[in-house]
Amino acid sequence: MYTIMIIDDNDTELLVAKRALEKQYRIIDINNPKAALQRLAKSTIMPDFILLDVAMPGINGFDFIMRLKTSEKTKNIPVMFLSGDKENTTEMEAYRLGGVDFIRKPIIPDLLRKRMELQSDVLDYKSQMDTYNNQLKQTATMQTRNAMNLEYFIIGIITDLISQKDPYTGMHCICVSKYMEILLKEMLLSGVNYGIDPNDFELILLSSRLHDMGKIGVPDAVLSKVGKYTDEEFALMKSHTTMAANAIQKYAYLLPNNKFLYYSFQMAKYHHERVDGNGYPDRLAGANIPILARILAVADVYDGLVAERSYKKAKTHEEAYNIITQGAGIQFDPQVVAAFQRVHNDLREATKMIAMQVQQNMAM
Repeated sequence: MYTIMIIDDNDTELLVAKRALEKQYRIIDINNPKAALQRLAKSTIMPDFILLDVAMPGINGFDFIMRLKTSEKTKNIPVMFLSGDKENTTEMEAYRLGGVDFIRKPIIPDLLRKRMELQSDVLDYKSQMDTYNNQLKQTATMQTRNAMNLEYFIIGIITDLISQKDPYTGMHCICVSKYMEILLKEMLLSGVNYGIDPNDFELILLSSRLHDMGKIGVPDAVLSKVGKYTDEEFALMKSHTTMAANAIQKYAYLLPNNKFLYYSFQMAKYHHERVDGNGYPDRLAGANIPILARILAVADVYDGLVAERSYKKAKTHEEAYNIITQGAGIQFDPQVVAAFQRVHNDLREATKMIAMQVQQNMAM
């Protein structure tokens, strides 16, 4: 059972939050931020989460988290903010300072429980990843197949978490990996040296499934929004690339020179870059974008076009073909687009197979 420290100077809101969560979690409720800091300083066991009000006298929520981040004991405690402020700038600041979620007041108990469950799932995953990575370090002579099975395991956990948060994104990751397989195989067979090791083919495909893992950290309201994003919302959506990259970098020291992490990092961070330099997060251009990210960019957009969503109809394969072809040299690497054109019939068939599998799963 996880422990949550709830800090709110409003006793009514503090009680609402406590009652919403006390059946599933151990609760430490404190109505004074200074007292909370003192308790954390003296404690040897830290809470697993902190649920923190933004607007408090003396030490507000933003001051509080900055103090947490400067202490080795507390810097890694996930902080979820509570706020009655309707301004998007407040929410943006909360995420900028390292908050993992932002929940608006008045508190809705069912919603709070659901958001807490999602964060608990993420912590479960991190704990499992730490455990298995440590095991991997201790068994450096493990056979390659066993190492690959571990990577399958990690990917399975992350994919499940993504699917629970946003089923569309979970399915999208699987589809993109299939389209990536077709494109990558064609490029490896083309005879051109792209600097891709053919022996890493399966590992690259596994890594491609994690390209959107950063969306675990994007607020539900942004992920599920129908219609155009505000500037603040688009900034949050774009941050999924850097959130994924930062998460991989954080644990990379456990597995130095690990190709799985190397490929995952490249594709997660750079798959929204454009060859004309107008992409994100780093506005890389041309060959400065890693080749695997350039390939994935085409697979990613293709699925985005041909997949049906609640807020849009699927485009036909022909429409998607024309859009990607027109993007050569602007959004996409012309060599990748040329490979796409050569195997577009294979992509069309893969799309049909995926659609049939989805229908079969829905009928079960």
